[in-house]
Formats: sequence, structure tokens, C-alpha cells
Amino acid sequence: MVKDLPGFYFDTERNRYFPLSSRPSSSTSATRSSTQRNSPERKRFKIETEANEPTVSRTIFHRTRTLPSSTTQRLFDCSLSSATRCNSLITHDARCSRFASTSRFDFSQTSCFGNITEFCSATTEDGLTRRYIGDDRGWFYTGVVAQTYMWPPDINLHSHSEVSSIKVSGQTCVTTCFGPITKVAVQDLRVSGRTTLITFNKVHDVRGSHFQDGSLILGAKNKAVYIPDINESGYTQYLYNSQNSDIFALDRDENIVYTGARNGSITRHDLRVPSEKHGHWLFQSRFSAQNNNRQPRQASSVSYLKLVKQSELIVSQMNGELCTYDTRFPLQNSPSRQFRGHRNSGICVDPAHDFLFAAGEDYCIRGWSLRTGQALHAYDGNSASTAPVSTAMLNSSSTSSSLNRFRNPFKTLFPKAVSTLQVTEESDGSLCLWAGCQQTLYRYFLGQYSKEP
Repeated sequence: MVKDLPGFYFDTERNRYFPLSSRPSSSTSATRSSTQRNSPERKRFKIETEANEPTVSRTIFHRTRTLPSSTTQRLFDCSLSSATRCNSLITHDARCSRFASTSRFDFSQTSCFGNITEFCSATTEDGLTRRYIGDDRGWFYTGVVAQTYMWPPDINLHSHSEVSSIKVSGQTCVTTCFGPITKVAVQDLRVSGRTTLITFNKVHDVRGSHFQDGSLILGAKNKAVYIPDINESGYTQYLYNSQNSDIFALDRDENIVYTGARNGSITRHDLRVPSEKHGHWLFQSRFSAQNNNRQPRQASSVSYLKLVKQSELIVSQMNGELCTYDTRFPLQNSPSRQFRGHRNSGICVDPAHDFLFAAGEDYCIRGWSLRTGQALHAYDGNSASTAPVSTAMLNSSSTSSSLNRFRNPFKTLFPKAVSTLQVTEESDGSLCLWAGCQQTLYRYFLGQYSKEP
């Protein structure tokens, strides 16, 4: 029997006493015991023992981590939305390709007294599609559908002023003319032949308008004019800009009005604040020099404004610049996207705000995707090798084969600059691009191909 001696411990392996200060730590003992367990003699004994024992099957359980249902749903929704967005872009690119290859079109001779300046097509509340045109002699025409469109004259606003805008909302059509005396024709579409002619003595040179739900906004000399109710035209509200420049373009988003002026300024007005006459000047530094090495850009008149995608403002200027600005950043001085090649003329956007079309002073039509900025046109007016389409060629049946090269709107060189453009969605869901040039109205079925050889 081993006796306990104070200050000493007995080592059974060496069979003798040692001081407690020299006693090995527990890790060393554990290592020594592990070494003993792994000695060749113990391994040999273990192998011989396991060989004689029956085999027992064992099941190993792996612990897995389960994500919360909300996290799993978010991951699934994210992957699904990414796939949907990818498929949408692929579909949009395919649509761009089809639009660029358009070859189906028709045209109609309007027999106007002057050249076409405005065209409007709208589906009213009664489900009827109505089409109107105006010319540079102040005449307003209503389209009548027969085998082909007939355009009988309806009313003359001013014999020496061109029709500057035609707008339809609900069951009312409003037409304005440009000139020293502003006249506005208000047509009740529910009653045939009921047209009211309103004269504004203090409003001059109306170049554009916006009409929605009975309220009318006019872009005029030195200011914009807001008429809350067209049936009570006696009350008007003037919207001025910082330098009282002429208003060339305007657009409206509920209570917010955007105006583009002759001096190149873009102003935002809030109709809920009547005392705010001058509004807020947007993107005012876009004409200034960004650094010492760059000269300031020359200001150019704004000829077109259109708000799309809630915050993207399409801006066209007289110098040919066509771009979009983000209205959420009114102090920015550079556009969010530019569309190159424009030559300053008529502009329009499709109803879904996916495509932008512009007619240039070089007699060409161009198109872009508003999603990607991709150009639909492959035609360059500087390298034109074809002659413009003439009225005689369009009327001649013997030249039908030679018109094949003019069936695509982006490859056609028109006889003069196209003055008005509009994209309409037809009853069958197809999109049509309308273009007015001189006294001819062209219609292109976007993405469709002609059956003629």
C-alpha cells in the first residue's frame, strides 16, 4: 500500500516518490495516456478484438441549419425578379430589332389648304378612335374612316396662323393656333358640330398646350397660362419663369407643371401654390463650365418636354440636343442619358414610354429605346445615297417596287422635314407611328413586315 507523504507524490510507473513541484501537468498526462492508447501493442490488441466482434451498423446524423421562412421567401423573390427582369430585357431587345426592321406602311393625301403642322389620334370615352390634323393656314380637320381616310375641313381658327396644338381628353378636343391673337377651339365630341371658339386677348404666340380633365395650360409669350376649367375660361393663372422668356414646351404631372423657355431654362411650377408665380429653375448649371479648361455651352431654346418613368424628363433643344434629366436631382448639370444624331424637329413617345422617336431637319426619322438608349435607326443623313420620296412617286402605282426601300421609317428620306409625329396603340394591340409631312400623312406599323415583294 502506497503511503501519502506531505510534499510528495508517488509515480506508479517509476515506483518511487517525487516532489509535488515536479509533478507533470494534466495535458502532459493526457498526452502520455493518449500515447499509451495509440501504442502498437494496444492497436494490435484492438484489431484482434474487433475482428472477433460482430459488425454493428451505425447511423450518423448531420445537423443542418434551416433558414427562416421570410429569408427563404426573400431569396426566392429576388431570384424570381432577376429572372423576370432578364426576360423583360431580352423581350425588349427583340422588340427593338423588329421595330428597326419595319416594312409595312400606308399613307393618305389629305388635300389640306396648307401643310400639316399637327396630328392627333385618341380613343375617347365612348370607345371611338378619332383623328385630327391641323395645317399652317389655321384649318382644323377631322378624319373620317371609309376605305381610306378622308379629311374634310372643320373650322378655321386664324387664316394667317398655323395650328400649334391639338389635344383630346375625355369627350373634349382643344385646338390652339399660333399668332398675335390667341384663339382656342373647344369641340364637344358628344354632339356633332358643337364647337366653341374662345379668344384670349392678353395671351399671344401659343406654341403648345397641355389638356387634361378639363384644365388647360398654354405655352405663350413671356409665360404659361393655366386655365383650371375650360368651360369657365374667365379665370386664369399666369406661370412666369425667372426671365419672363417665351414658353416653347410644357408638360404636366398632376399638380406639377414643367415649362421649357426660349432662353433654355426649365422651370417647375406647383399649381397648389398660386402665390409661387416664378416656380423653381431646374438644371440651371447645365450651360455653365464644369472646370477651368472647358468653355460654357451656349444656351439653346427648349423645344420639347415630356416626363416619363415618373422622374425622367425628356428634353429637346433647338441645337439638336436630345437627352433625359432626373427630376429628383434638380441641381445636376449633366443629363442621365443622351440620344445622339437628332436634328431638331417633331418628337413623340410611345404610350408605354419605352421608345422615343424624333424627326429631324435633315428629312429623317430616328428612334431609340428609352430603357437602354439603343438606337433603332441605322440611317445616317450625311451618307444619304437615295433621293427623297416625292408625292408623285407615292401616287404612282407603277413604282410600287421602287417604294420598298422607303417602307422603313428609319431608312426613308422624306421630301421635307416631318413636322409632327405620334405613336398610337391600335385596337389589335399593334403600335403605329404617324408622320405628317407637307400634305401627306404616313402610317408605319412598327415591328410588322410588308407582304408585298
